[in-house]
Amino acid sequence: MGGNRTGVELVRRIVRTVVNDGDLGAVPDLFAADYVLRKAGLSVPRGPEAIKMLVRQWRDAFPDYHVEIEAVIAAGDVVACRYVASGTHRGALLGVPPTDRAFTVRGTDVHRLADGLVAESWLADDLPRILTEVGFLTPSASSRWT
Repeated sequence: MGGNRTGVELVRRIVRTVVNDGDLGAVPDLFAADYVLRKAGLSVPRGPEAIKMLVRQWRDAFPDYHVEIEAVIAAGDVVACRYVASGTHRGALLGVPPTDRAFTVRGTDVHRLADGLVAESWLADDLPRILTEVGFLTPSASSRWT
């Protein structure tokens, strides 16, 4: 990557083009052929198809899915992104039928870059909170969200 500014711009482009607009055709130009996606509880193949699968899953469940970047920080070949994600549950997600309820959560993603592309990502959103806000989970009184 030609400096931190370029890495920041790459991550902003991914959020704008792939995540928010759902343009999966842009993925090969943004992710390495041997891309690795790391997300707790998720098993996906190596390569750009991993991010396509994840984006497809979220956009099918939340057609209005949108990520608003709050901050992007770059150091060396690593770019971290803190964001707010929102959407309305209008399609099945992980076997959960649509509830037509909305969610808003914060998350953080960390990306390792190589040769101008994202080579590896660690994704951390708040799936329990999403499932609670769309009405699938009900937290106990001692674990209410703040």
